[in-house]
Amino acid sequence: MRLLNFMQRCLLPAMLSFFLLGTAKAENYLQIVTLKNTQGAAATFESKGIHSEKKQVIGNATRSVFYTLFYVGVEGVNNGQPLVVNEKKAYTDQFISDNGDYCMYYVVDRVELSAPKKEGGKYRGNYAIQINLKKLLSDLEKNGIFQSSNAGSKDNVAAEDVRSADNLITPTVIVVPYKKEGESYSAILQSDADRRIAVARVQDGFESRNITTVDLEAKISAVQRRNAYEKNSGAADSNDKQLLLTSGADVYVTVDINKETTAAGSRVSLSMKAYETASGSVLASKVATPVRYYQTTATDALCNYAISDALQPFLDDICKNFRPASGTKVVLQFAIDSSSSATMNDPMGKNNYSFSNIVRQWVRKNSYQGKYHLQGVMDESMIFDYVTIPPKDEDGLRMDAAQFAFLLEQYLKETEGISCSSRVDGNNILFTIF
Repeated sequence: MRLLNFMQRCLLPAMLSFFLLGTAKAENYLQIVTLKNTQGAAATFESKGIHSEKKQVIGNATRSVFYTLFYVGVEGVNNGQPLVVNEKKAYTDQFISDNGDYCMYYVVDRVELSAPKKEGGKYRGNYAIQINLKKLLSDLEKNGIFQSSNAGSKDNVAAEDVRSADNLITPTVIVVPYKKEGESYSAILQSDADRRIAVARVQDGFESRNITTVDLEAKISAVQRRNAYEKNSGAADSNDKQLLLTSGADVYVTVDINKETTAAGSRVSLSMKAYETASGSVLASKVATPVRYYQTTATDALCNYAISDALQPFLDDICKNFRPASGTKVVLQFAIDSSSSATMNDPMGKNNYSFSNIVRQWVRKNSYQGKYHLQGVMDESMIFDYVTIPPKDEDGLRMDAAQFAFLLEQYLKETEGISCSSRVDGNNILFTIF
């Protein structure tokens, strides 16, 4: 009896305390994990960690990789499905509990991508974690915890789910927040944390599929340094349009976010729409809403859940509808220099045709399959809101906006004797006539 009382007073609380410490909870981890690459048996993941102690953040990020692989799933591993199909907590808790370092047995390397910074009372950091994935999967299978979701294909279980392979043409993408009239991208990124996070998560998703992206914040900073981007709301729409045209991105993707919190938990829905930058044509549209609610309010994690299943079909639609082999669209603009008294309708060139007619005839003959649209001609300016340039030049080399601009400038100077200069910003070609 005394022994029983002793156990009740001492041993049972101690055992309970050990159990609570050794059992990982989902909210302990940010679960923001993406597969960056695989090489042989090793796989490198990018993982974000959080902890009240700065030095513990890297350990949290490491265990978060294993927790996410086990219970959430990571795109590119096991078809994005969780590895744990037969729960054995005595085994899995060794990987993911706060006081368990068994996971280090599988870690090959850890690299700090961004130093931990304190946010909301806790430190957050970002790391590249390389693990021996082949060894992990083999051990999980031996212990009856894991079974490949690839029918009979063990070797392919760690293969990336990237379908942007050689047979698909993948555009360069810039991800921007959805904005209302009068709003600017710059103001949204500064004041709306949820939309800023949603943009970052969707951009991360594209990058994890080997899609080249243009960072919106970096682009805004660049154009602000050139004094080409005003902050007043009256010019927001035109300035943001100019920013997209000069971004160098073939496609821009708008992202809107709707956050729900109920008694069952929280979830985020993302509305994504892709447009061809030069023409504004819609390439794809997708609303990503997780089926279930999650016991977390972290917007970044909820965005990850939302896009986990929706991003690949969305990307497939973009690639299917974006066809640079059928020509790439550019914007072509002309302006008369302030020191000149000429207008777009004045006779110029060797045959004294109006300048607007000289340009229109050249564009008509040199655009791909004659596809272009002249938005308008005024005395001081002329704008083609899109000109489809050929996929290749006469030498069989890839045609781009810079080469197309050079050919037109060469024609105006050498054939027509018209003094001009050209400048290329992304897919936007700007001519000045002197």
